[in-house]
Amino acid sequence: MDPRNRWVTVNFYRPIKSGTRWMDASAPVSIDSVWHIAGMFLCVHCLIAAVISCVNRVVFFEGGGSLMKRFFIKRACASLAVVLTLIICLTNAFAKRADDVVFLKNGDRLTGEIKKLQRGELEFKASYMAESVQLDWSEVASLTSKDSYLISMVDGQIFTARFELVATGTDNFRIGDRGALRVRQIDVLRILPIEKKFWRQLEGNIDLGLSFTSGNDQYQTELSASVTYRRGDHSLTTAVDSAFSGQTKGTRTARNQFTVDYRKQLSPKWYVGGLFDLLRSDQQSLDWRVTLGGIVGRNLVQSERTRLSAFTGLAMTREKYQVAPAQQWSNNADGILGLDFATFRFSKTDIRSRFIVYPSLTTSGRVRSQLNSDLRIKLAKDLWWGLHLYENFDSKPPIEAKKNDLGVSASIGWKF
Repeated sequence: MDPRNRWVTVNFYRPIKSGTRWMDASAPVSIDSVWHIAGMFLCVHCLIAAVISCVNRVVFFEGGGSLMKRFFIKRACASLAVVLTLIICLTNAFAKRADDVVFLKNGDRLTGEIKKLQRGELEFKASYMAESVQLDWSEVASLTSKDSYLISMVDGQIFTARFELVATGTDNFRIGDRGALRVRQIDVLRILPIEKKFWRQLEGNIDLGLSFTSGNDQYQTELSASVTYRRGDHSLTTAVDSAFSGQTKGTRTARNQFTVDYRKQLSPKWYVGGLFDLLRSDQQSLDWRVTLGGIVGRNLVQSERTRLSAFTGLAMTREKYQVAPAQQWSNNADGILGLDFATFRFSKTDIRSRFIVYPSLTTSGRVRSQLNSDLRIKLAKDLWWGLHLYENFDSKPPIEAKKNDLGVSASIGWKF
């Protein structure tokens, strides 16, 4: 224990795997917090005693005068109020610290709370700010915090530990007590608090596009949304993509797609996962197509701004078309070959693309492919203008139907 800052290290977090090694996930707890815990137990005991006392006094003086009963009831209620106040005050002591300090290269200094680091943006909030601000990670000179965080590196390693960013040296990002591990600042991909609630750990976007032409009463709508949840070396992403188009007194077409993507990092380069895809397309006369598969992938490029990975695997597909003779469910086995690409620039652009090819293992010569790509340009805080592109291609559909379904739409979206 250091008597100057009154901190001790208590191993109350489970250790997590870092690359191919296990790293201790110790976290510092102040001596004051220990007293707070003891105080909480004392307050709970006093609360129970006060309730019992209140009930006993009311029952005991049931036959007495109303003045005597009111006196003891008020006294018991006052005791309850004091105990509840103490509990609230002590509970606030467990709130996340707001004494993190960041220095920018232009000399500015901020004291507050680190929200997260992601996509090259450090989200930081001071007590005098109505909302948090985004800081360019490359413009941060130094950063200190007394809390432990979930730290992800560009090479795939994951740590749960305290950290410190210093202003000098090449390996200026120090992880663990007394800087047990030192890396470059640009090699830090993500920093997330480990004490956040579930809903605050989610990241994603919602985009909506609308268009209408009065000359022929033609309309088109596009809705896309995705949510990602990360936990250590696990990640789960769900996405919805719906497009509707038509005329008021004419034909209407719709396309709906729902996907789930699970990934588990095995090493800094390799990962395994699963894919689930549900697709309906009027353009291709496709009633439903359900795809479920497993993949093995490798990170080809992973920097603080750009990520590129390739994956392969196997999938089982069940599909049903809207017209004969394919109105019954049919089963297919497919291979999987895919690419994931993402790049972003601070407060400017965000580009994400996924391209998957499904060569059929049961129907000779049949190859399907899916492309989803998004370009987003930042307009204001968490508000983005987006351009969305999708295409589904089938080289050999089982019926006379269009081989591809292509769509492009512009939208306004919110990222969180």
